[in-house]
Amino acid sequence: MKKEKGFTLIELMIVVAIIGILAAIAIPRFAALIDKAREAGARGNLGAIRSAIAIYYGDTKGYWPHSLDTQAYTVGTGASKEYLPAFITRYLSRVPYATLKRSVANSRNNTVATISTGPEAEIATTSCDLDTGGWIYSPNSGDCRINHQGTDTSVLTDPGSTMLYCNYGHEEP
Repeated sequence: MKKEKGFTLIELMIVVAIIGILAAIAIPRFAALIDKAREAGARGNLGAIRSAIAIYYGDTKGYWPHSLDTQAYTVGTGASKEYLPAFITRYLSRVPYATLKRSVANSRNNTVATISTGPEAEIATTSCDLDTGGWIYSPNSGDCRINHQGTDTSVLTDPGSTMLYCNYGHEEP
């Protein structure tokens, strides 16, 4: 009698079931890694913006950028009038994106909300009152934050964590 080559239907079904189980375990983990990578990119971009703001502050002898855009400004009048260069193109080539986890609204945005008048200028950058995604900037203090109140993926690994995107870089030790 000739021996048949190949797999039986049962053997194939077992292999398919094993692959299905592995996929069910691996795919959610990969999805979480994608969100963590997006958040790491947002932290890196926030660091780049803050570094550029600090360099601007040093170059302009103590002036924070008026806004994070391509507009140049002057301050003072008469003989004390000073030219302040545009922030974008000289200190950053463009405003980077704040890329957050995919499950939150406005998860990829590079708009900058500038809050520059009254006591709200400081409050907004600590509570992310606008919550529109992108960045929020206060020229009164030079503080820049992610403009979103969503919690990051650390909640998945540490259920007691409540790290908000707008608090990146302001973590308590």
